[in-house]
Amino acid sequence: MAKKTGAKEPQKTATIPVSAATKSFKLSVDTILPLAVCLLYFAVHFIPNFDAYDAMGSQWLYMVALDIGVTLFILARKNHYELGTFKVFNNTFSKLYLAVFILAGLSIFTAINPTEGWVCYVRMIATVVAYFNISILLYGRTDLFKMLAQVLSLILLFESWQTISQFINDSSTISLEEVIMSLKGTAGNKNIFAAGLVVKVPFVIYCIYTFNIWGKLLNMVIFVIGALAIFIINARAAYLSLFLILLMHLAFCIINYLKDRKLEQSLSRIGFVLLPVIIAFFVSEVQLNSVKSVQDDKAGKDFGSVTERLASVTQTNDESNQVRFRLWQHAIDYTKHHPIIGSGIGNWKIASIPYQRTITNDLYVPVHAHNDFLEVFAELGIPGGLLYLSLFICVIVFTYKTFYSKADEETKLIAVFSLMAFTGYAVDALFNFPLERPISQVFFAFIVAVNIGAYIKGREEQAETEEKDAIQRTTAFKPLFGLVAFLFLIPSLYVTYLTYKSLIVQRSVLGDLNNEPLKLDWKVIVPSFPSIPNLTATAQPVEAIKGRYLYEVGKYDEAMVLL
Repeated sequence: MAKKTGAKEPQKTATIPVSAATKSFKLSVDTILPLAVCLLYFAVHFIPNFDAYDAMGSQWLYMVALDIGVTLFILARKNHYELGTFKVFNNTFSKLYLAVFILAGLSIFTAINPTEGWVCYVRMIATVVAYFNISILLYGRTDLFKMLAQVLSLILLFESWQTISQFINDSSTISLEEVIMSLKGTAGNKNIFAAGLVVKVPFVIYCIYTFNIWGKLLNMVIFVIGALAIFIINARAAYLSLFLILLMHLAFCIINYLKDRKLEQSLSRIGFVLLPVIIAFFVSEVQLNSVKSVQDDKAGKDFGSVTERLASVTQTNDESNQVRFRLWQHAIDYTKHHPIIGSGIGNWKIASIPYQRTITNDLYVPVHAHNDFLEVFAELGIPGGLLYLSLFICVIVFTYKTFYSKADEETKLIAVFSLMAFTGYAVDALFNFPLERPISQVFFAFIVAVNIGAYIKGREEQAETEEKDAIQRTTAFKPLFGLVAFLFLIPSLYVTYLTYKSLIVQRSVLGDLNNEPLKLDWKVIVPSFPSIPNLTATAQPVEAIKGRYLYEVGKYDEAMVLL
């Protein structure tokens, strides 16, 4: 017996350390890589315009290039991600999202301007691939959510600090209205930028909710700074989003109290979140009113304290309210007249012209309906609009099912707080146009990926035989995803590059169009425009712009062909 025992002991001591070391290495790699990929997607926030008219040109180019790199990485480790790919593609949201994607692609063939349809469709390709890439990488990795939430909290701190610093520095030299309109980061629009700040708030609240006392205090300070930046930007949709997120958090705390009856804990969780908002609110009121009192008439009537901006929401004579209502009516009317086949993806900017020309003589085209839902209905018809709307309903249903499933508490928290972030995006979609902005679409892809991941984990475990069958079915399915993704991404990279090059030319040309005569050299401008897109960022035909340059130098025959 002694010999047998002695013979077995060396075997155990030889194999256990090797196995443990290998497992530790695999865990570290599997943790670092998904985090790194998410950080690279988040980095789109900090991509500047690189001399283009709008930063979205370089940002979309970056996002497509990143999609290609991440897809290559997933393909290289296809055996590792086979089950995750199957689970992600096999859920209802993914199927609905693919249905919207296919319908949007088909709409290009019936679009008013197919070229513009393709330019906008590649942005959808980038977002859809990002969603699948992030979902596959984060499949089964709910343990990474805390780190990702803290990273997003720190990004909010950085963006908010920059915003507040810019406000303080500029308010002494230019009017309040000019200062606020310039607070847009790389989002191209203060409303989109504010929405980007709000959508990170639920991740800060999650950190306050779950971390220890020092983590709570750190994130409470971040929340004060973030909320202050949101209040200063004066975006009413962002105020509404923040209010709804706080209301959802309050409801969540009440539900938990009714379940566990821990009054002190529930009150502290509510207080830790409300206190930073209250502090930020009063500081912003003092700061904004102080700037207005100093600037007097130069401050501008459209912007002011938070209470003044909120009061303007109910004013029917408010100009921005009237413009939005009019745009919404136009989109609804167009959908009524084109219920099955809309204008085509990205073509609302053209379909809106017959409506706009009856109320203005200016060279102004409402590029967006300021409501993504109504714009999708107008572009894809009622079937496409309903499919797009179903995506939002699906996330709500998934969150409900996860919360009342047998999942662990951490998974339920992820579902609830990701829904709060998704609510911030949904409100932005009601009043603005986040579908156009890569900054917004990265967060759409990430938030939905996290929510779907929690839902998948929250479902009851499948039988072992079903699990093996799923792995076998994904053996061919996994390379197919990579192949299809590349078929779309390679031409998308080309189109986004040409769009970026066009935006570089537009940066100087769009300003020159106000001059009479034009000042820029036609020999430089005319050949500088790439073949795609054929519309500028302000929806002006590129051919018409080139025609005007040729007309003013006497090249009438060439100009008339273009005009």
